[in-house]
Amino acid sequence: MKIIWGLENASYDPKTITTLGSYDGMHRGHIEILNRLIKKKNGLNLNRSLVITFDPHPQEVLRRNNTNVDLLTTIDERLALLEKTGVHEVLVIRFSLEFAKTPYSDFFQNILIEKIGTKAMVVGFNHAFGKNREGDIHHLEALASKSGLVVEEVPPLVVDGISISSTKIRHALLEGNLAIANEYLGRPYELSGVVEHGDKLGTKLGFATANLKIPEHRLIPCDGVYVGRAIFENNYFPAAISIGNRPTVEPDGERKIEAFILDFDQEIYGKLLTLEFLSYIREQKKFDSYEELTKQIEEDVLKVRVATSK
Repeated sequence: MKIIWGLENASYDPKTITTLGSYDGMHRGHIEILNRLIKKKNGLNLNRSLVITFDPHPQEVLRRNNTNVDLLTTIDERLALLEKTGVHEVLVIRFSLEFAKTPYSDFFQNILIEKIGTKAMVVGFNHAFGKNREGDIHHLEALASKSGLVVEEVPPLVVDGISISSTKIRHALLEGNLAIANEYLGRPYELSGVVEHGDKLGTKLGFATANLKIPEHRLIPCDGVYVGRAIFENNYFPAAISIGNRPTVEPDGERKIEAFILDFDQEIYGKLLTLEFLSYIREQKKFDSYEELTKQIEEDVLKVRVATSK
């Protein structure tokens, strides 16, 4: 897969099929659109399938009232997931307040048609583009009919009567509902970050943990203890993951993401570690002593070992 950074570097091919969107999370609904993109490309005998996405995420630029932006994937994670789909190229457009002012008709004509050479498009059921998201499916189809461009709208992917969306996945993660979040994603939710030095309390208790520094604007699941797996240098290890302010140790401390990685003794400070969240074990709890805390950790680790051995 070829990655093109910046609209100025985009190339023209009059036999291109295009889709565009944030694709945050790359969930099963997104995969359905991309599978359809590739199938239609082959059916129309076109040369390339192109995904247009944005960095930073439009919500980071357009957010109002200083609300937090909780993203399911970083741009690098999105690109890695896109590569697995088999699309030919991804164009990453730098999103800014100025770019957000682009009228949908200008985006269609100047970028999709003249800059890229789009011959066909596949879009999701709720897709919209351009200034104030005015370029909905009806406006797109009107423009397309004048340009001889083929447009296909992919209906929502429905699971148990509910349409999958990034918003619903975010809500599930914030509620600790890993079963729903992972089902909608089609894979375990992941967080990747650099391992930082902590206060070594875990080592003193016999459970040395890896403390992760997570990129800004990434969605962190709700506080609690989770069954997970740590991925380091393409190897997988069972892990008990804790998210919270460690109420027994420092109830007023900062929120931390720590992982006790089972059967693991490698030096990983300053290195990238990925955590997969498989299921929720329990909420954070304040214990009366370190002995009680240690006993609970032992029970958590046993649950992790049993769950990951299946």
